[in-house]
Order: sequence, then C-alpha cells, then structure tokens
Amino acid sequence: MTVDWLDDPALRRVWEVLRERLESRGLRAEGRVVVGGLSREERHAVAGLLGRSVTRERVAIDLADLDADLAARSGVGGLVAVVEHVTGAALRDRPGERARHAVQREAPVELARTLLAGRPWLEVWLEDVRRSGVLTRATDAAAAVRTAAAALVRLPGPALSRTELAVAAGGHAHALDDGTTAAALVLRALAVHAGEPVPTTTSGRRDLWERSGVRVDLVSATCLTLGLRGHTGSVAARLGLAADAGDPVHLTAWDLRRCSLRVPEVVLVCENPRVLEAVAERGGRTPVVCTSGQPALVVLDVLAALQGAELRYHGDFDWAGVAIANRLRAVAGVTPWRMTGADYERGLAGATLPLTGAPVEPEWDAELGAAMRHHRIAVHEEAVLSDLLDGIV
Repeated sequence: MTVDWLDDPALRRVWEVLRERLESRGLRAEGRVVVGGLSREERHAVAGLLGRSVTRERVAIDLADLDADLAARSGVGGLVAVVEHVTGAALRDRPGERARHAVQREAPVELARTLLAGRPWLEVWLEDVRRSGVLTRATDAAAAVRTAAAALVRLPGPALSRTELAVAAGGHAHALDDGTTAAALVLRALAVHAGEPVPTTTSGRRDLWERSGVRVDLVSATCLTLGLRGHTGSVAARLGLAADAGDPVHLTAWDLRRCSLRVPEVVLVCENPRVLEAVAERGGRTPVVCTSGQPALVVLDVLAALQGAELRYHGDFDWAGVAIANRLRAVAGVTPWRMTGADYERGLAGATLPLTGAPVEPEWDAELGAAMRHHRIAVHEEAVLSDLLDGIV
C-alpha cells in the first residue's frame, strides 16, 4: 500500500466519513462505520483499502482493524495520521475541545467562588452570572472576576467614590467604569444582595452604586429635603429662600461640600416623597428629609450633617420599609417614630395589600414584627398620612 494509492479520488468520500467519525469521538479508532451508496469505482477502491472484496453498495468498516492495518502498511501512520494526510487538515478532537472550553468557562466562576467564599448571596449571584453570559463575552474573565471580587469584599464599608474603589480593586481609575465586565459583575452582585432586578438604565445603575456606599459623582444623586437651612454661601442662600417659601430642595453631594447645614432640634425623615409634599402643602415648619426608598449615599450624607438633631424616622409598614428603618437606625442614628405595633394596627383599616418577601424583624419593636406577621398586610406611609401630619408642627 502506497501513499499515492491512499490519495485515490474514489476514496475521498470514505475519508470524509471517517474524518467526521473520528472528530466526533475524540479521535478514537473504535467501533464501526457504515458507508452507503458506493459506486463501482468506490467499491473497488474500498476493497483495496480493506483487503477484502466489496460487492454491495454498503460496507461496514471496523475502525480498530483499519487503524492497525494502516499503521503497519501505509508508511504514514495509523488511521488518524492517514486521514489527516489525505484530507489535508489536522483532525479536531471536538469532545476534548468542548471539555476544555467548559473548564475554561467554569474557571472564572470557580475563582469567584473561592475569592468570595462565605457570602450568603454567592451561589445565587454565580447562577445569575452564568445565565447572563457576561463572563463568556469578556476578553479576560479571570481579571474581571478578581477586580469585581476585590470591590465586593470592600462593600458595604466606608463611603468612597467609584474611582477610589476602582483603583483599590482593579489598580486603575477606570476599572469599574460603565461597560466594563467588572462593573457588570459588581452590579449583579449588589442587585442580588438587595433582592432586586439588575438595573438596565444609567440612572438605575447609579442609584444602586449610591445605595451601596459608592459615589458615582457629586451631582447626579440627590436628596429631597424641605425646610433645611445652611450657614453661609450661595447654597445656604438658596436653602434659605426655599425654606422661607416652603419649597422642597434637592441637595447633592456637591452642595454639601459647599455648605454646612444648620442643625434643627427635630427633623422628620420619611421614606416616600408624598409625605414631604404633604408637609409642604400644609406649610409645616418641621424640616423633612426624604430617603425616596432605599437611601442613597447622599441621603446618608445629609443625615450625617444633621447629627445632633432628633431624627424621627417613618417609613412603610412592609418588610422593605422595616429593613430601611433598621439600616438607618444603625448608620444614621434615626429613631423610628409612630412605627410601633399599635401604630401599624391603627393603619390596617382599609389596607388590603399583602405583605410579600421574607420577614424582617424590626429591631426597635418586637411587637411590630409580631403584628405584621399575624396580619400579613402592608401599610404604606400614604395610608397613615393624616396621622403623621397631625404629629408634625
């Protein structure tokens, strides 16, 4: 048997069938392959290849026998070597490629699992990352995971800018910019931790960063306020005019850098803008700070600037509202106001919205938690608005 004879065009279809079989089975010369529809020329060529007569249009080829025969007589090598020679291209181990790709795809996930071991949200986050395909599209998935993990281990923590976090976690100021894989990973983890969908808008992403203690910039995020005053400067002048007129003001971190706030005796801290709006409509003199749901970093900045005042907090009687109150008690020193079990039960009249989500224990009043678990009805601030307004000067 010579190499030239193996190149017989009448064997071309047989070699292609053998090539497909070998590539699909990890280059193993095992089992049998049936080639059908053989012409007279092909039958003659196959008979010469196999060393036996082929009289029908179909022939079964034992790959192990052919491999041994070719290794002994071809002068090229076994079946794999001969197929590569006559087809002019190296064979691909497709199962091996898939296995290696799976290992490569899973390696960044395993790295994240190691770097963030012990986080209660870890497995939910990793499953979300797998479904999203964010790592499969990354140029360097492992580097993105290392940067994201280094950022996540610092959160929550002392407030810092996203640029500062990027330098600390990724080694340069743009490591967590919008559009980077590392930023996408961090935001997905923060969303899982917060129990909410991954934000899809620029404002939504900025809000999630801010609520996690990371300042994106000094001017985008705002804190809705009413009746606050400052000491000196243009910001204080603007606050004074608004307070005199009874107009709400959105304060930014930029404003707080340019103006120190005067500290009143009492400040109402509410969760929903409608409460602040109602106080303004009534012409109330008590200053109000609104968290607008989960407090962003600038809200915490405002509350920090008002330390020394009695910060009376009221929010929704649902599990998210309880979680916000717990957080503000811990980080801002607020005192829950009109948020006892009795206050909740007074607000139940006409309320029908069921409580959803995992229960959160109110750290200031166990009876409130027991009442909420018993009735399983949410009572939002707007439903008790008249009661709140009656308690505000």
